[in-house]
Amino acid sequence: MNQFSRGALRIGGFFVTLLVIGQVLAFLIAPASWQAFVARLPVILSMIAFWGPIIAIICGLFVWAVLRLLGFNSLEEIRQESVEQNNPTPAIIFMGALISSLLFLIMVIRP
Repeated sequence: MNQFSRGALRIGGFFVTLLVIGQVLAFLIAPASWQAFVARLPVILSMIAFWGPIIAIICGLFVWAVLRLLGFNSLEEIRQESVEQNNPTPAIIFMGALISSLLFLIMVIRP
C-alpha cells in the first residue's frame, strides 16, 4: 500500500469515526428526533435517487451549452484554456453549475 492510500484510509476512517460519534451524540441528546429522521430517511433517499439523475442531466446540459457559447468544442480545449493559458473561466462556470445544481437539489428535496 502506498503512502497516498494509507493517508486517504486514515482520513476516511477519521471522518467515519466523526460521523458515528455525531450520530451517537444526536441520539443521546434527542432520541425521538433522531428516530423520526431515521424513519423519514427512505423517503429522502428515494427523492435523491429520483432527482439526482435529472439534476445531473440538467446541469450537464447547462455546462455544455454555456461552454459551447464561449467557443469551446472539446474537453481538451477547456483543459488547455484553464491550465496552459491560465484562464479560470471554464472552471468558474463548471463550479457555478455544480453549486446551482446543489442549491436546486436542496430546494427539491425536503425532509
